[in-house]
Amino acid sequence: MKPIGNVHEVRAKLLMRGWRSLSAWAAAHGYLPGTVRRAVYDWGPRAERPWGGINRQIIADLRKTLAEDAEREVA
Repeated sequence: MKPIGNVHEVRAKLLMRGWRSLSAWAAAHGYLPGTVRRAVYDWGPRAERPWGGINRQIIADLRKTLAEDAEREVA
């Protein structure tokens, strides 16, 4: 798996895709902002699969959001 990036990189990617902030993304997806920040801080720069269900789900949802938005930009 390819890393999604550190907290600053993920924030920048979301900002470029129209999300106001990481917290706004978290709220829209039903997560607590602090939990999302921590998951990205711990697991964003890593290539391995996150431990724990909530971390795994957050990173998977972020990957999905970033991939969907990237596909839309190409089309």
